[in-house]
Amino acid sequence: MRVIRALALAGCALAADARGAEPDLPRRAAWLDAAADRVVARSFVPSAERRVGEVRLIRRGEADVVQTLLYTKVLRRVVGEIRQKELANWPEGPGREDALRYVDALAAVQKQLSGRPSGAAKAQDRRQKLWIEFVLAPRAAAVAIGAFEMEEHGGEVRVLRRETLALLQPSRDYVLRNMRHIAADAFHVEGDALAALLGPLELLRAPEAPAARDRRGPPPQED
Repeated sequence: MRVIRALALAGCALAADARGAEPDLPRRAAWLDAAADRVVARSFVPSAERRVGEVRLIRRGEADVVQTLLYTKVLRRVVGEIRQKELANWPEGPGREDALRYVDALAAVQKQLSGRPSGAAKAQDRRQKLWIEFVLAPRAAAVAIGAFEMEEHGGEVRVLRRETLALLQPSRDYVLRNMRHIAADAFHVEGDALAALLGPLELLRAPEAPAARDRRGPPPQED
């Protein structure tokens, strides 16, 4: 039943993966099924007072997940900032092509969301909502991007429904290193503090490979 539920969430909107083949969805369905997620840490970005979204560190079965939920009226600007950081972190060499594929897929999903008609509910909440997941499993790695619906009570966001619009299969090293970069940036930690933060995530505990240059800038703010 879990696989069937994840397949329904993913639907038929999945993009071809980064290697040019259709994703093997049945084998990866559990990666996308958030029903039993265990959130081990969360950080609003850029802050709880001026947030455009949040980053969550998640344990999902045997997989580790770094999830970004964006809910903002300036989604295009936020995606542009992510692109700048990503390409600065991967200026050349291994990982550069994966980074380019990722930011291109991210921009394509943002454009698709901006072109969707607004319903009655969206008229009341004009924020666009996009989710990103970097997923590291024992024998595989992936990046998923899509749309979501949510409800919010007292500042707490609960995801009601997800739609997967892109599924990429970059190299494992790229996924691992980017997950650590995102966590360090969102939680404002490094060194021993980063190691402690990632402690509950078994696959992210290993020391990071030689890091790409990390030129972080402040996230954009809501108007």
